[in-house]
Amino acid sequence: MRSFTLSNFTLEDVRNLYQQHTEATGQIFTPEAVDLAFHLTQGQPWLVNAIAKEIVEYITKDPAIPITPDLVNEAKEILIKRQDTHLDSLAERLREDRVRVIIQPILSGQELVNMPEDDLRFVLDLGLCSRDSRGGIQIANPIYREIIPKVLASITIASLTSIVA
Repeated sequence: MRSFTLSNFTLEDVRNLYQQHTEATGQIFTPEAVDLAFHLTQGQPWLVNAIAKEIVEYITKDPAIPITPDLVNEAKEILIKRQDTHLDSLAERLREDRVRVIIQPILSGQELVNMPEDDLRFVLDLGLCSRDSRGGIQIANPIYREIIPKVLASITIASLTSIVA
């Protein structure tokens, strides 16, 4: 079974996308802000757009204020705390056994168990994981590296409180 996925943006794609905002409004994304946004998202399209939208529509609507790394970090924190639709659906995927069997060993630094190739392809196609330079599997971007453990911990905590009660 083939799945359709939107490829991640390159750094140049993110620069061009954010430059479109600059051309339309005059509000500048500093080069450092663009680099940080790319680093945090690894070009994941929803995250790239969500960070920019949070900054320009909510954090600072004034186009005279340049967008800096501090604003990118602030937007990242807001997205993580708010768990918007995309991040919420990410949490839903983490509850699936075929996803958890791959994600949990990666987070704990353990070896991946023998699993169907389709399951591995599934987490790669979802964009939850990516291949590193040596072909290994890693969590796809720093934002997901921060969110995924919190989501998995909240599931465990929720189940423990029902056991203790």
